[in-house]
Amino acid sequence: MPNSNMALSSSSRGGSCRRLLSLVAVLTSLSMLMVPRSHGQEIGRLYATRPPPGYAFVRIATLSEGAPPRVQVNSENMQLNEATGVSYYRAVPGNQPLSLVVNGSTISKDVVPGAAAYLTLVIAKPSSEWTVQSIDEGQNSSDGLKAKLRFFNLAPGCTATLKIAEGPTIFQQAPFASVSSRTINPVTAKLEGSCEEASASLTLPQLHAGDYYSLFLRKEAERLRLTGQLDETEPYRER
Repeated sequence: MPNSNMALSSSSRGGSCRRLLSLVAVLTSLSMLMVPRSHGQEIGRLYATRPPPGYAFVRIATLSEGAPPRVQVNSENMQLNEATGVSYYRAVPGNQPLSLVVNGSTISKDVVPGAAAYLTLVIAKPSSEWTVQSIDEGQNSSDGLKAKLRFFNLAPGCTATLKIAEGPTIFQQAPFASVSSRTINPVTAKLEGSCEEASASLTLPQLHAGDYYSLFLRKEAERLRLTGQLDETEPYRER
């Protein structure tokens, strides 16, 4: 009888070992199947945002105070950041008229962004109707070791200056509805935008090499306001 019990115990242990080995084999197979799929998803995220050749990139900046208006570009809603009044860039077909609708009213079909160009469309409501001004930023070129600043003067009647607070001037004599740009070392700094005697400040966040950062100088309630945001592009999808 003892020998019989020992045989049963040994058999039971052998069965448990076989089941354990089978489970390990199944888990290993699953992990091998899952790794390429996860890697593929990472690659998809990297390249899904790239539109086909010939596309342009547009974003909206509003001069209106209060809640951002409802904006549609080519019949698709475009979200404006409540803090800055500026959207992300969106890829649109280049060399084709752009349809821009604000609060249900078409305000322009005359904007035709060139292929690979970057445009900031500044919308305003100086009277009863919305207007748009197009600021052509040209084509992007990156310096992998530095960050890039873009300074937009959106203060009507103002020739603007941007400088480091209590330091050197970065941009000067910037006319209304214009953009100035330059590469900088990726550091933090307190910046000051001014028009004549009026000024507004902003602390530049810690930028990294290759970052693009835009600054927007506006006049709100007769006071200057300087805001900024990292330049980003919406993930591309067929529209």
